[in-house]
Amino acid sequence: MLIILAVGTLLVILLGAFVAYRKRYRGLALGLSLGVLTILIGLWAIFQSRSSTAAIGILILPFYALFSGGMAWLYRNLIQAEHKLLRGLGWLCLALALAVPGGLVYSGFETIALNRSRDAQHQANLAEIERNRQSIKASLANNPGRETEVIENLIAEHLGQRTYILPLLESRFVTPATVDRLANSDDLGIALSALRHPACPPATLARIYRTHSYPDYFFQAIASHPNSPPDILVGLYRRPVTIMGLDRSFARNPATPRDILLEIATTTKESFVVQQLLQNPKFDCTLLAPIEAALTRTERPTDSYSLSRLAELRDGPCGIRTH
Repeated sequence: MLIILAVGTLLVILLGAFVAYRKRYRGLALGLSLGVLTILIGLWAIFQSRSSTAAIGILILPFYALFSGGMAWLYRNLIQAEHKLLRGLGWLCLALALAVPGGLVYSGFETIALNRSRDAQHQANLAEIERNRQSIKASLANNPGRETEVIENLIAEHLGQRTYILPLLESRFVTPATVDRLANSDDLGIALSALRHPACPPATLARIYRTHSYPDYFFQAIASHPNSPPDILVGLYRRPVTIMGLDRSFARNPATPRDILLEIATTTKESFVVQQLLQNPKFDCTLLAPIEAALTRTERPTDSYSLSRLAELRDGPCGIRTH
């Protein structure tokens, strides 16, 4: 990317120097107009995308504009040439100049159509999941006392059907062994739902963290799961940050080691994290002072829930330690 920027900048400088030296001002207005139009159309096309990396395309837009504007400038200078070949070349330059914004327009409308198709598919999937959820609920109601057997049979029967497996993973009757098996699914959505299941074994959470080809996708689930092994939580907390907001998950997880909770309390600047710390079952009164100090650093130092809970703790179980 840096090479592209450097080459593009050099081309702009060289073209500007050539125009100034040869005083070829004819076509500059057309070139500038088409360059600006290319940038505007490009911005519109980029912002149709829902990809988190789409904005990177903004860095390339100036070079699209430079090419389009440069071709328009060449067209304006060649179209009045005496030689027929040069005039033909001028028309080719005009076609190339218009092809850039034209291509961006096409790309933008193609993205809009893709978004609509994905939205329609998503709504269809949600409707099918809800139908399957109701079917599962009816099957369980018709087989009291055999819930685990029913769920296991349904999973075996619909193993390749995503819209059936996802609502099945909402059931508390899924066995730990089945959760472990589904956590190995190539479908990241199914694997994530398996890791979030209350019955997910500690060994499964540790295996996904250590061996999955894309572990970052599961970090939030691992950080918040009460079955996550303490050493995994420590390793996840200490590793370089690739997923934002994990402190919220660590703060409310009863499996989070106390030293990590204390470190979060002494560094956080988020009122929501303070709330989660105050609700953590592992809270003890030695954390009260750091959490009180943390609240003053947040964007909402007068958060009503936190102030109320702190006052309740000071006047109750932590009163002896704080007076």
